[in-house]
Amino acid sequence: MAETVGTLLAKLDIDEAEIAARFMTSRGVALGEEKRSKISGRAIWKIVAEMTDSADQGEDIFAAAGDFGEAVEMTLKLRAADPEPALTIRELNEKFAAVAAIEGRHARKRKLDALRELFARAAAFEARYIAKILIGEMRHGMSEGLMLEAIARMGGRPVSEVRRIHMREADLGRVVRIIRSPGAVNQRL
Repeated sequence: MAETVGTLLAKLDIDEAEIAARFMTSRGVALGEEKRSKISGRAIWKIVAEMTDSADQGEDIFAAAGDFGEAVEMTLKLRAADPEPALTIRELNEKFAAVAAIEGRHARKRKLDALRELFARAAAFEARYIAKILIGEMRHGMSEGLMLEAIARMGGRPVSEVRRIHMREADLGRVVRIIRSPGAVNQRL
């Protein structure tokens, strides 16, 4: 898995690789920003159930689903039409950051409105993974340690070097950026 993910990260441009490392480890925003997001699974469920008028089917949907993301996907498939998959990793990153940045008066309502717009645009399959990232439960086996191995493979660096950088720079996305930025590794060691 580390080899496959490392190859993928190497093929992406540096910005996308930074984002992908976070998303694959169930982080919608950079480490330290997650408390600002404050999005619960219950809030996500409420949004998608309202969008499909399926709140009364929740128990059946969750019983049939393997996990929360699958329940979201199944629910959004109840829409009259499923949008074509069109969200980019950059756009999703911007949306997550925008939601996390919402503060002040009626912040909760505005965050939920922004998420409602995002789920309305997302294909059911995309929504499955958006939900999984937002609640921090990708459940695909990509742990933080495995991601560090993938980052090492991406950059052709020893895992020990990547781990030392990670000790100083806890956010995996920033670790990717450091490894991919010429000269930045020597400055960080």
